[in-house]
Amino acid sequence: MADNGATVAQPIWEDLISLNSRGLAQFEVLGPAAEYREGDTHTDWSSEGDGLETALRRDTYPLPRTEDREGYYGQSHYSYWASGYRDSRLLREACDRLGVDLRGYLDLGCASGRVVRHFAVAGDVPEVYGCDLNRRHVDWINRFLPASAIAFQNHAIPTLPLPDNSIDAVSAYSVFTHIEAFETAWLMELRRVLRPGGIAWITLHTERTWATMNDNWGLYKRLRHHPDFAPYVDHANREELPEERMVFRWYADRSYSSKVFYQRDYVHKMWSRIMDVREDHHRFPSRQDVVILQKA
Repeated sequence: MADNGATVAQPIWEDLISLNSRGLAQFEVLGPAAEYREGDTHTDWSSEGDGLETALRRDTYPLPRTEDREGYYGQSHYSYWASGYRDSRLLREACDRLGVDLRGYLDLGCASGRVVRHFAVAGDVPEVYGCDLNRRHVDWINRFLPASAIAFQNHAIPTLPLPDNSIDAVSAYSVFTHIEAFETAWLMELRRVLRPGGIAWITLHTERTWATMNDNWGLYKRLRHHPDFAPYVDHANREELPEERMVFRWYADRSYSSKVFYQRDYVHKMWSRIMDVREDHHRFPSRQDVVILQKA
């Protein structure tokens, strides 16, 4: 009991490998994206063209509040929505380039459906899945997005409750940037669920991120207070990533409280043993690099 007589929730073992696993959450939601378009000056989305306009008219589902979407885009609610449309478009274009017939899609670490919602609302991909460590995000998707989007809670141990060879494209936005352990096991699990020819779109912090991050980046603002980062606070000391894979971990009773950087040579050498490295893009489209893997 707390001093004021209130009951204190005790930690549960599930939250050592996941988050907020205790039970269903209560939410307030925002209106659909079209309500927030006027006055949103965060980003100019005009280059997205007619596809974005079509998606905006079609998507009448609510948006999550800032605190229910990992803080993405702050109070710029329309830009949050449009960024998900852009990333879904880029993934579709990668499928077209690499000859993937997109019938099944999984977003690993989907949060509250920033990208998943666009596949679900479009309705042209028969199976749309999202999973996240945080049960609050899973509950949000399952309550407020179309029933064609199936969200489930996963955990830090590399396993997914999906059949072998069942998915055509997997995305992992800002997921491997936090995986301090079991990186290769997660890649093997993605390989297992992908159909032959399927692709994995994975965003990373690489040596290019390491050399260019600055005071304007949330990533840098947090890292500069990590004791192991002290030698690299000065930008001049960050011309090269000192190790093939560098992990800066904050020790806490939960998973993935870390920031991870990779040398691209390491990714090409090690990850290509699991799947073919087909494309490697710098800051595509935002501050993280992207590697696209394809299952043979």
